[in-house]
Amino acid sequence: MDAYAFCDNWDLRSQQIDAKSGHHFVVIPVANVDKLSINAIRYAKYLSGEIVAVHILLNPSDSNEMETQWKKHNIDIPLVILESSNGSLIEPLMTYVDGIRHSRQTIFVTIVLPVLITLKWWHRYLHNQTTRLIESYFKRETGVVTVRVPFLLGKN
Repeated sequence: MDAYAFCDNWDLRSQQIDAKSGHHFVVIPVANVDKLSINAIRYAKYLSGEIVAVHILLNPSDSNEMETQWKKHNIDIPLVILESSNGSLIEPLMTYVDGIRHSRQTIFVTIVLPVLITLKWWHRYLHNQTTRLIESYFKRETGVVTVRVPFLLGKN
Protein backbone atom coordinates (compact mmCIF):
# COMPACT_ATOMS: atom_id res chain seq x y z
CA MET A 1 0.00 0.00 0.00
CA ASP A 2 1.46 3.36 -0.95
CA ALA A 3 1.10 6.57 1.07
CA TYR A 4 -1.31 8.10 -1.42
CA ALA A 5 -3.70 5.15 -1.16
CA PHE A 6 -3.71 5.54 2.61
CA CYS A 7 -4.62 9.22 2.29
CA ASP A 8 -7.23 8.40 -0.33
CA ASN A 9 -9.02 6.07 2.11
CA TRP A 10 -9.37 8.78 4.76
CA ASP A 11 -9.86 11.58 2.24
CA LEU A 12 -7.09 13.62 3.81
CA ARG A 13 -6.40 15.36 0.51
CA SER A 14 -9.40 17.61 1.09
CA GLN A 15 -8.13 18.76 4.49
CA GLN A 16 -6.49 22.17 4.51
CA ILE A 17 -3.21 22.38 6.38
CA ASP A 18 -2.84 25.98 7.44
CA ALA A 19 -0.77 26.74 10.51
CA LYS A 20 -2.21 30.25 10.74
CA SER A 21 -5.85 29.13 10.81
CA GLY A 22 -5.77 28.13 14.48
CA HIS A 23 -4.53 29.71 17.67
CA HIS A 24 -1.56 28.43 19.62
CA PHE A 25 -1.25 28.78 23.37
CA VAL A 26 1.89 27.81 25.31
CA VAL A 27 1.70 26.84 28.99
CA ILE A 28 4.82 26.37 31.12
CA PRO A 29 4.26 24.75 34.52
CA VAL A 30 6.82 26.23 36.93
CA ALA A 31 7.59 25.24 40.50
CA ASN A 32 10.23 27.89 41.17
CA VAL A 33 12.17 30.64 39.48
CA ASP A 34 15.36 28.77 38.69
CA LYS A 35 17.61 27.80 35.77
CA LEU A 36 15.31 24.91 34.91
CA SER A 37 12.27 27.19 34.52
CA ILE A 38 14.22 29.95 32.74
CA ASN A 39 15.48 27.37 30.22
CA ALA A 40 11.89 26.26 29.50
CA ILE A 41 10.74 29.88 29.15
CA ARG A 42 13.59 30.57 26.73
CA TYR A 43 12.48 27.62 24.59
CA ALA A 44 8.80 28.61 24.74
CA LYS A 45 9.62 32.01 23.27
CA TYR A 46 10.71 30.25 20.07
CA LEU A 47 7.17 28.93 19.65
CA SER A 48 4.48 31.12 18.14
CA GLY A 49 1.41 32.07 20.13
CA GLU A 50 0.57 33.31 23.57
CA ILE A 51 2.85 32.17 26.40
CA VAL A 52 1.94 31.92 30.06
CA ALA A 53 3.70 30.36 33.03
CA VAL A 54 1.52 28.50 35.52
CA HIS A 55 2.39 27.92 39.17
CA ILE A 56 0.23 25.57 41.23
CA LEU A 57 -0.04 26.87 44.77
CA LEU A 58 -0.23 24.03 47.28
CA ASN A 59 0.16 26.20 50.38
CA PRO A 60 -1.95 29.42 50.42
CA SER A 61 0.50 31.11 52.80
CA ASP A 62 3.13 31.04 50.01
CA SER A 63 1.00 33.04 47.57
CA ASN A 64 3.21 36.14 47.45
CA GLU A 65 6.55 34.34 47.31
CA MET A 66 6.35 33.22 43.68
CA GLU A 67 5.04 36.60 42.48
CA THR A 68 7.88 38.35 44.31
CA GLN A 69 10.48 36.08 42.70
CA TRP A 70 8.87 36.54 39.28
CA LYS A 71 9.05 40.34 39.55
CA LYS A 72 12.55 40.26 41.06
CA HIS A 73 13.90 38.37 38.02
CA ASN A 74 11.94 40.62 35.63
CA ILE A 75 10.43 37.73 33.66
CA ASP A 76 8.49 39.15 30.74
CA ILE A 77 5.73 36.56 30.38
CA PRO A 78 2.58 36.44 32.50
CA LEU A 79 2.50 34.27 35.60
CA VAL A 80 -0.79 32.62 36.52
CA ILE A 81 -1.04 31.23 40.03
CA LEU A 82 -3.62 28.50 40.50
CA GLU A 83 -4.64 27.27 43.93
CA SER A 84 -4.98 23.57 44.59
CA SER A 85 -7.61 22.84 47.18
CA ASN A 86 -6.73 19.17 47.53
CA GLY A 87 -2.95 19.13 46.96
CA SER A 88 -3.24 17.96 43.36
CA LEU A 89 -0.90 19.43 40.75
CA ILE A 90 -2.74 17.90 37.81
CA GLU A 91 -6.32 18.97 38.56
CA PRO A 92 -5.76 22.78 38.50
CA LEU A 93 -3.53 22.52 35.41
CA MET A 94 -6.08 20.30 33.67
CA THR A 95 -8.90 22.73 34.48
CA TYR A 96 -6.83 25.68 33.25
CA VAL A 97 -5.90 24.02 29.94
CA ASP A 98 -9.49 22.84 29.41
CA GLY A 99 -10.69 26.40 30.03
CA ILE A 100 -8.30 27.76 27.41
CA ARG A 101 -9.40 25.17 24.86
CA HIS A 102 -13.12 25.69 25.48
CA SER A 103 -12.96 29.49 25.40
CA ARG A 104 -11.31 29.39 21.96
CA GLN A 105 -12.59 26.82 19.51
CA THR A 106 -9.59 26.43 17.22
CA ILE A 107 -6.70 26.24 19.61
CA PHE A 108 -3.68 24.09 20.15
CA VAL A 109 -2.04 24.05 23.55
CA THR A 110 1.61 23.16 24.02
CA ILE A 111 2.69 22.37 27.55
CA VAL A 112 6.40 23.04 27.85
CA LEU A 113 7.80 20.86 30.62
CA PRO A 114 11.12 21.75 32.26
CA VAL A 115 13.06 18.49 32.73
CA LEU A 116 16.15 17.99 34.83
CA ILE A 117 18.77 15.70 33.32
CA THR A 118 21.13 14.37 35.96
CA LEU A 119 24.63 12.96 35.58
CA LYS A 120 23.88 9.78 37.55
CA TRP A 121 21.40 7.30 36.12
CA TRP A 122 19.78 6.54 39.49
CA HIS A 123 18.89 10.20 40.05
CA ARG A 124 16.20 9.99 37.35
CA TYR A 125 13.97 8.21 39.86
CA LEU A 126 14.17 11.22 42.18
CA HIS A 127 13.39 13.94 39.64
CA ASN A 128 10.77 14.73 37.01
CA GLN A 129 7.94 12.72 38.58
CA THR A 130 5.52 15.62 38.08
CA THR A 131 6.56 15.82 34.43
CA ARG A 132 5.70 12.16 33.93
CA LEU A 133 2.35 12.67 35.61
CA ILE A 134 1.49 15.67 33.41
CA GLU A 135 2.54 13.80 30.28
CA SER A 136 0.51 10.73 31.17
CA TYR A 137 -2.64 12.79 31.65
CA PHE A 138 -2.37 15.05 28.62
CA LYS A 139 -1.30 12.39 26.12
CA ARG A 140 -4.97 11.41 25.90
CA GLU A 141 -6.13 14.94 25.11
CA THR A 142 -6.68 16.01 21.51
CA GLY A 143 -5.15 19.39 20.71
CA VAL A 144 -2.68 19.28 23.61
CA VAL A 145 1.01 18.58 23.06
CA THR A 146 3.62 18.13 25.76
CA VAL A 147 7.23 19.04 25.05
CA ARG A 148 10.17 18.22 27.31
CA VAL A 149 12.87 20.87 27.56
CA PRO A 150 15.97 19.29 29.11
CA PHE A 151 18.34 21.06 31.45
CA LEU A 152 21.56 19.20 32.18
CA LEU A 153 22.45 19.48 35.86
CA GLY A 154 26.09 20.29 36.48
CA LYS A 155 26.88 21.56 32.99
CA ASN A 156 25.27 25.04 33.11
